[in-house]
Amino acid sequence: MKKMILLAAALLGCLLAQAQVNNRYYVGGNISLGASNYGTSVVFYPEVGKRVNDWLMVGLAAGFDWNNISSESDFTMGLIPHVRGYLPIYQRFGLTGDTYFSARWTRRRGYEPLIASQTLGFRPGIYFPIGNVTLSTQIGFFGWSRTDYGNGNASSRWQARLEARDILIGVLFNL
Repeated sequence: MKKMILLAAALLGCLLAQAQVNNRYYVGGNISLGASNYGTSVVFYPEVGKRVNDWLMVGLAAGFDWNNISSESDFTMGLIPHVRGYLPIYQRFGLTGDTYFSARWTRRRGYEPLIASQTLGFRPGIYFPIGNVTLSTQIGFFGWSRTDYGNGNASSRWQARLEARDILIGVLFNL
């Protein structure tokens, strides 16, 4: 059994050590888990995309987030096309920024109309490439959002936000 585990670890290490600069496509996603005195949030957005060059990627994320804050419980599904830029700082570290548009639809417990929202914004972050895998985190949100509550009420605003749901941990597998 030990030999099988060591063999699997060695094969995984060899796979991750194969740094291919010409990787053109990627799959992966972001997750965020948050809990506080106010409530709980879970965010999961798998994504696929294409590398345009060494410092620019375009992709599409589709997934959900669930928030249970005070007496409200929201379940949201959304589509997020994005452009991601990379700025290498050191060989194993760099800065990243996502410019994106999101379209989301929310079902709120105890509220009949479907809530539609659109967001245009920027998420800064940090990335760590390890062979064919890139670990990343995105922290915060800056941008514009519009929410239509489905009952004739709508709101739109510019905002800078740093909440638990805005701290995302991601993994991208370069194909």
